[in-house]
Amino acid sequence: MKAKNIFHSLLLAAAMCCTACDDKLDIVPLGKTTLDTVDDLETLLNQTPLLYMEDNEFEILCNNQYCKWEGLPEYLSNPNSIIYALVTYDETVDRANLVTSSSMYESLYSSINYMNVVISKAPDAGGDDAKRRQIIAEARVLRAWYHFLLVNMYAKQYDESIAGELGGVPYVDNTDVSEQKTKRTVAEVYERILADCSDEVLADLVQSHVSDPCRFGLDFGYGVRARVLFQMKRYDEALQYATRALQVNNTIEDRSTVATTGVWTLNETAQNNYYAIWSDNSNLGDFYGVTVTPEVAALISPDDYVNKYYNVSGVRAWDTPYPVLPDGCLQCQVSDIKYNLFGIRSETMYYLAAECQIRGGNIAAGLQQVDLVQTLRIENYQPLAAQASTLTEREAMKLLQDAKRVEFLGCFDNFCDRKRWNSEADYAETITRDLGPDYGGTYSLRPDSPLWVWPFPQNAVLHNSSLTQNY
Repeated sequence: MKAKNIFHSLLLAAAMCCTACDDKLDIVPLGKTTLDTVDDLETLLNQTPLLYMEDNEFEILCNNQYCKWEGLPEYLSNPNSIIYALVTYDETVDRANLVTSSSMYESLYSSINYMNVVISKAPDAGGDDAKRRQIIAEARVLRAWYHFLLVNMYAKQYDESIAGELGGVPYVDNTDVSEQKTKRTVAEVYERILADCSDEVLADLVQSHVSDPCRFGLDFGYGVRARVLFQMKRYDEALQYATRALQVNNTIEDRSTVATTGVWTLNETAQNNYYAIWSDNSNLGDFYGVTVTPEVAALISPDDYVNKYYNVSGVRAWDTPYPVLPDGCLQCQVSDIKYNLFGIRSETMYYLAAECQIRGGNIAAGLQQVDLVQTLRIENYQPLAAQASTLTEREAMKLLQDAKRVEFLGCFDNFCDRKRWNSEADYAETITRDLGPDYGGTYSLRPDSPLWVWPFPQNAVLHNSSLTQNY
């Protein structure tokens, strides 16, 4: 198995040829690199962005989890802080002035630059032509995915009627140091994303699942296009690509094994991962210490295989948290799971297909997709599809939303879903967080709150006048 940091010397050589054009906006190459063959360029694909988050701010905002260790006194001790704004839903906090830099923003654009080096140099590099087409296709799909992550963090939800007016992010698709990397509209960003994961591009990927966790095949390619169309609310098209992705790889992680082993272990080579991007720390994104809110804790079934049977040295998977937090919170004690925070897995496609089918009026078929996953999560599971004939679309969607909230705990999916649902009258929701009388009581987050849009970091804004905030 190749490690994520394989061939450090070649990556370092590429990095040394990259310097700031607009400081932290993006890193672009100057001069020539030693990457003159297809095989050398391929090494740039053997790494992922360092998207480390000490605490999952996206899930904190969605009222799904709290920071790992500190209690409410620590969160609320400084009203002029990002964590205070996220926990109390305080829109008056000047977030733009508090975010001086962002490792996530910088890492994504740095990784985009690596992809641009591959795309620009591969046509003239020596080596096998089939591999040349493959690595260009992989680089373009990753460039699309990284921009998708960025536009959903730093811009408002895509809405076809106004997407051409909404501020997006710079779409960096070249290594030209003389070109200003200007912020595009949301519509322009999505147009370029779709071009980078077009059918023509996908045709050059490995036409199967790829076991190497550093690389990917057609399942991820189809998955990216499905995921992008889904966020654009083009549900019929999204369903087509999700179906194609599942035809390539329909492997669902089987958690029923915990009933006999007492252990829940999942690593980076898990077959259900189309492409894995963790919150990169020493444990590659394990669940240990993750504390879920009372609302999420109530959704974890007593018959959940992990909840019911995980037992390592007498420790249960979910227990009362040590920190001072609202009553009803649970803290995870599992440290063997590398969850896929910013990537795509087969379950992403099952739930995506489910929602598209429910919206299309085929409630039974949609809930059957949910059932396929939940059967491997919950012992003695009662299929949701059995009650489909009695459900309205909104009732079926609520069943899906509750199941998906737990399935994608800790993942970027929950944040994107909530933003998308909040833009639709039938599914917009004001989130209410009750911290109790000792900590200010109840706080509310509006569906159209500016908090749903992350601020550009100051060190990017200062060097690029087009980066006006999008909220």
